[in-house]
Amino acid sequence: MSFLYVIIGLFALYLTNRRMTLELSRLIHRLGGNQNVVIWIWSIIFLPGTIIHEISHFLAAAVTNARTGKVEILPEFIEDILDEEEGERNVRLGSVQVQRLNPLQGFLVGMAPFISGSILLVWLASLMRVGYLSGSFYSLALQTYLFFVISNSFFPSWTDIKQTLPLITLAIIVVLITWFFGFQFTVNSLSPIWEILDAMTKAILISNLLNLVIVGALSLLNIKRHQRY
Repeated sequence: MSFLYVIIGLFALYLTNRRMTLELSRLIHRLGGNQNVVIWIWSIIFLPGTIIHEISHFLAAAVTNARTGKVEILPEFIEDILDEEEGERNVRLGSVQVQRLNPLQGFLVGMAPFISGSILLVWLASLMRVGYLSGSFYSLALQTYLFFVISNSFFPSWTDIKQTLPLITLAIIVVLITWFFGFQFTVNSLSPIWEILDAMTKAILISNLLNLVIVGALSLLNIKRHQRY
């Protein structure tokens, strides 16, 4: 069940992240800002998460002996033409140029931000508990901020996902073949994997709670702003 909780939690985190972006965009527009302002504010808030995301790509590429090029950690407008349906520009908050990758390199490089982000979230979750018990407000505030930006920056981009697809597809085929021939894989109840999954579940739960609090605050501000006009 722990694995299922992690999957559900990640899906909820993705949805709350999207809603948070939407509410912030609405608020800035109502305050007289434009889309570029939203993008720059968002990129500054999440700059630590963007740096971790792109450095993870870079290090994974270096470890797998893949050539890397320019590393960007500031927003980049991919197209100057607005999307007719969404009315939004295509924007990347960061990027790392890499050579054409083989399936194994593609998987490791593409999933690197998610793997490193998950490790950092579990570590920060334990630190937040220590900070809370010690009563150190500034330490807890910093830990909470880092937790927030990392949990909303560790998702693979569509480009990352495309790089991981060949190996994931192969893994699914292997699992289906082994299942068809009756092979079974079981994990001992004392295996460390369950502790890791439980820690991830708690970390993702905290991430969702933080997102929901911010979504609620932004929604209230939007409602109050709308009532004034």
